[in-house]
Amino acid sequence: MIDLNWYPGWVRKSITFTIDDGNVVLDRKFMNYVKPAGIKGTFNLRTPLKSYMSADDYRRLYRGYEISNHCRYHAYAFADGKEYAFADVPFDEATADRSLVYPTDEEGIFRIYTYAWTYIADAERYIKCVLDCQRELEEVFGKGKITGYVWPCGKQDNAEVIDRLKKLGFAAIRKTGNVRGSTGYSLPADRTEWSYTANYTCMTETAAEYEALPDDGQLKFYCFGVHSHDFENAGRWDVLIDFCEKYGNRPEDFWYASVGEIFSYEDAVKSVRTEKDRVYNPSDIDLYVTIDGKRRVLGAGETIYL
Repeated sequence: MIDLNWYPGWVRKSITFTIDDGNVVLDRKFMNYVKPAGIKGTFNLRTPLKSYMSADDYRRLYRGYEISNHCRYHAYAFADGKEYAFADVPFDEATADRSLVYPTDEEGIFRIYTYAWTYIADAERYIKCVLDCQRELEEVFGKGKITGYVWPCGKQDNAEVIDRLKKLGFAAIRKTGNVRGSTGYSLPADRTEWSYTANYTCMTETAAEYEALPDDGQLKFYCFGVHSHDFENAGRWDVLIDFCEKYGNRPEDFWYASVGEIFSYEDAVKSVRTEKDRVYNPSDIDLYVTIDGKRRVLGAGETIYL
């Protein structure tokens, strides 16, 4: 009997995180807790990047973590079917009417007030913001290194933008909001609709629930988020410290990896070809399997004859 549903270390459960916005001061503080615990994850950066940090500074800070695209300007997209009132004067924050949308110097990009003055764009310019962010991040972190897209401000109600993001081929398009245990802690069935398990408000209870899950033979997924500043603003770094103490440094129970690494590993598992007398791994990832109860590493490109 061949059992392919193992992560590295022959464990069924993974732990990761997804942290938005690139607050470099608080991301560093966040890392001070997760790094000693061996917990890996993904930082979702918007551009322009902070000008007081050089490219080398960014690479040093985020070394060992995955980076995803979080959109230039952290922009909203105009919502389908919603009417907006546009100002016919230039934007001046001191006098601007919060009920109006204001033009900017960039065609297709406007200023809008939500919780603060921010940017909103038509579909064409929104996609340009995505591609500009991709280019700017790749200039720092390397070509082909940025494979995920994370909606700023939550998933936008713009069908054209959604369709074009999918066609751009991002390996994961994350929305926003705790899913808690609603997914059964399974790996996301749709990588254009997934979100994180918990934030600081419910990490304690969901992590305990996750740890207690019985082994049902399936790969599991726990991802916490969503900003490093959440812990700071709420004064709840204790939640993260407690999580790291309880669930970090336990490779016998959990696989710690970035979001992209976990999804890539799942893809590799699904690609395995099994026949009556052999099992073949066509991927470039070593897989941890059991054959008749015995642990084996099925190497990248390797065939094991049974």
